[in-house]
Amino acid sequence: VTTVWGRKRRLPDMQLPLYEFKYENGVTPDFDPLSDDEDEVSTEVPDDLIEKFTNDLVRCRGWKQKEQVKEKIRAQGIKVKDNGGFIAQAQRQCVNARVQGSAADLTKIAMIKLYTNQELKDLGFRMLIPVHDEIIAECPKENVKRCAELMEQMMKSAADDLIVPIECDVEVFTHWYGQS
Repeated sequence: VTTVWGRKRRLPDMQLPLYEFKYENGVTPDFDPLSDDEDEVSTEVPDDLIEKFTNDLVRCRGWKQKEQVKEKIRAQGIKVKDNGGFIAQAQRQCVNARVQGSAADLTKIAMIKLYTNQELKDLGFRMLIPVHDEIIAECPKENVKRCAELMEQMMKSAADDLIVPIECDVEVFTHWYGQS
């Protein structure tokens, strides 16, 4: 998934199969280690069985029924790995990464604009810390009004690539923990 500004977040679990099947010991249960026939050795569960088992599991209604089907598969010497939780988690991260990742990119762009602005430097403005989509900064009291105006302009202009307008509220305090 990519953010609005093109930063990528790779989520490989999105491409996992819903279920994975492997033989318990890496070979079919009827494997004969003393056999000379090399064509007889099979380490992969056949595709037709994978399709059948997957369909059986997908049709289950509820956890109990699914566990019964898994037990029948295990009785045939085949391990079942359910990737449903990994896939669901990757789907949630996919949505979240687009939204929060874009917000983080926007904040970083704004920080660069604020840091490189010469007028803010001349006014004694200093960024202290970003907190999610906020930037805490300080400046001398006599320059507060102009610094607040510049900060608001630059934070809004960081989103010039977007077609939706961005709002920015600048609050001025003498202490970090509220007005006093």
